[in-house]
Amino acid sequence: MGFSPIIGIVGLSYALFFVFNHRGGEFKGFYDEASLVLLAIAPPCIMMLSHTLGDLWTGVQVLVNAMFTTKKGVQAEVIDTLTMASQLVRTEGIGALSKVKARVKYPLLRDGISLILNDFSADEIKHNLSARIDAKQARMHLGSSLFENMSKVCPATGMMGTLIGLARMLAELKDPSAIGGGMAMAIIGTLYGLMLGTVLYGPFGEKISIEAEKINDIDSLVLEGVLALKGKKSSVHLRDIVSTYAKGDKSRGGGPQKRGA
Repeated sequence: MGFSPIIGIVGLSYALFFVFNHRGGEFKGFYDEASLVLLAIAPPCIMMLSHTLGDLWTGVQVLVNAMFTTKKGVQAEVIDTLTMASQLVRTEGIGALSKVKARVKYPLLRDGISLILNDFSADEIKHNLSARIDAKQARMHLGSSLFENMSKVCPATGMMGTLIGLARMLAELKDPSAIGGGMAMAIIGTLYGLMLGTVLYGPFGEKISIEAEKINDIDSLVLEGVLALKGKKSSVHLRDIVSTYAKGDKSRGGGPQKRGA
C-alpha cells in the first residue's frame, strides 16, 4: 500500500475534525440519525436499479486490491517470468515452458503459457487472451461507473433530505421546540450528501479507473509477451516489448506509447 492514500485519509480526517470542533464547536452538532440512514442506504439502493450486486462486488474487489497491492510488483514479476521463459524457449524449445507454468502467479500469463503448451496457433492465442482482457476491462468499467454514479446521486439524495427536513420544520411551526429536528435534517442532509459524493464515492470510482488502466497495461504486456514466446522470438525482441511498456508506464502513467516490432 502506497503512502498517498494514508496521507489523504489523515489529512482529510484532520481537516474535518478541525472544522467540526473549531471555536468550541462539538461534533455531536453535526450528527443527524435520519440523514445518516438516508445517505447510507439510498444511494447504493438507487444504483441497484441499474446495476447488479456483481458490479458492486467487482468494484469493491478492485478497490481493495488497488489500496493494498502495487502493480509495479506485479509488472516486475511478469517481466521476470517472460524473460526467463524466453531464454528457456530459445535453448530448450516450447516444451520447456512446462517448467515455468507451475511458478506463474499472474492468471492471464499462466493461461497464455497453457495455450502455447496445448499447441494453439498465434491467432487463436491472441483471440483468446484478448477476449479475457476485454471481459476484465468491462467488469472494471461497470464497477467504476457504479461508484462514479453514486457520487452524483449522493448530493441529490442529500437535497431530498433537505426538502424533507424543511417540510417537517414548516409542519412544526406552531411548536418551536420541535423545529430543531427538521432544521438539522434540512442542513445536515445536504452536508452528508456532498461529503459522501466528494470524499468517498468519487475518489473510489477514479481509483478503479486508474487501476483498470494499470491492469490493461500489464495484460497487454502479457499478450505481446506470450505471442513472442509462441513465435520463439529472440530475447532482444522481448526486451524491446518490455522496455516499451515500461516507458509508457513512466511517461503517462498510462498506456504504452509505441508497440514493439
